[in-house]
Amino acid sequence: MCGMVPTSDDLASHRQRLGALATQRRIQLGITNKVVAAERCGFTVTTYTKIERGERVSATSYAKLEAGFGMRAGSCDAVLAGADSITLTDGTELVAGAQIDRSTEAAELSEELRRGNMDLVTMVSPHISGGEAQEISRRAAEYALEVLRRRGVLRGLD
Repeated sequence: MCGMVPTSDDLASHRQRLGALATQRRIQLGITNKVVAAERCGFTVTTYTKIERGERVSATSYAKLEAGFGMRAGSCDAVLAGADSITLTDGTELVAGAQIDRSTEAAELSEELRRGNMDLVTMVSPHISGGEAQEISRRAAEYALEVLRRRGVLRGLD
């Protein structure tokens, strides 16, 4: 769309995509009731329903949706301008109609950290046993993962 003004058909399509993303995010958050979703965002259920249906609402309502659903500010505007995803406050993207399977990523990261720690431990402490080196490596990897979780870097990977 680079520099082009969206047509009314484009805007309707973009609002539909935003509605689908709002629904997807609501479900992801475990909210099954639209009244609860509206309350979380600070507007009426009528306004929330309009968003999910892809109907026009105010810019203020989109800002409230972003705040209530943990989206980065401006995510709704980006979708209304043609983007196919919203960015969550933790930095992950929610893509319309897609679900990213991250179930193995934390385990893979843990293994990579453990291997790296093992190399480091055996390099700086060649006198310790293999079992001791493995235990130190495992503990260091667990600690690193916990720090990343607390900082929100691994949110959604576990």
